[in-house]
Amino acid sequence: MQYKLLASDYDNTLVPFGEKRPRPAVEAAVRKMQAAGGKFVLSTGRAWPAIRDPGQLGAIRFDYAITCNGAYVVDRRGTPVYECPLTPEEMYALVDYCEDYDYPLQFNFRDGYYAYCGYEAFRRRYEQLGSPGLACLDGEDQDRHLVDMPHAAFMFCPEEAVPAFQAKFGHLGLHFMRVGGRDASGWCCYDIVRQGIDKGAGLAGLCKAMGLDLSETVAAGDSANDVGMLRAAGLGCCMANGSPDAKAAAGRIIGDVREDGLAALIEELWFGGPRAEPSGRDLGSAWGGAFQE
Repeated sequence: MQYKLLASDYDNTLVPFGEKRPRPAVEAAVRKMQAAGGKFVLSTGRAWPAIRDPGQLGAIRFDYAITCNGAYVVDRRGTPVYECPLTPEEMYALVDYCEDYDYPLQFNFRDGYYAYCGYEAFRRRYEQLGSPGLACLDGEDQDRHLVDMPHAAFMFCPEEAVPAFQAKFGHLGLHFMRVGGRDASGWCCYDIVRQGIDKGAGLAGLCKAMGLDLSETVAAGDSANDVGMLRAAGLGCCMANGSPDAKAAAGRIIGDVREDGLAALIEELWFGGPRAEPSGRDLGSAWGGAFQE
């Protein structure tokens, strides 16, 4: 069949870790697909403010963006297409819990990241990463939500803190998605959205708004927060460098991000090129740090 839309994760799918923009072959393939009528959707755990700088995508301009792991979908101008923000009860539960245990907590709002707990911890980590678009504001006055509610949260904590939160606030049904591995202190990072929300839900919301069927879509990703999208799309493709859970959710494994696997997939599906098979080189989840989105 002729697919009409490609949804791609950002980190280690579209752009290799440590690099500032997509590689030339990937940029060229995406632009060629768009010129032929295909829609390109950036799908990320990052918030809209973190991706609106066009320099991060090089020559690519996305048609739509699934942000906050599916909780906020916008067109290329930033106009909302689909959204599912946290409720006040959900937000206050996270704040109360993180304040009790001194866990850094950030919320993803329409205009930026606001650290409600542990601002300095976020500031230092983002400076160390040096990744485009990653920066937060000091929100420890805890008043930004009085304008509108955040779409997602991001939390640093020990692994055992999540089941402890769920034991107390499990009735809220919040969806915790682990991002990357443990840091030097043994703590983990978690993206948090409402129950039932993930990149697959965002893709479904976008398709409904566009009048497309999910069977007409292709998704590409590499990590745990891509699983819902890989399962929802008509064809879900995991990079050869992807995590085991992402590979298990995908219909196909394609080439490594550092071998322009996404470009080969586009050439195959949109232009009849050779099947985009991975090489024998499989890096696995080579980067064990946080912020794999």
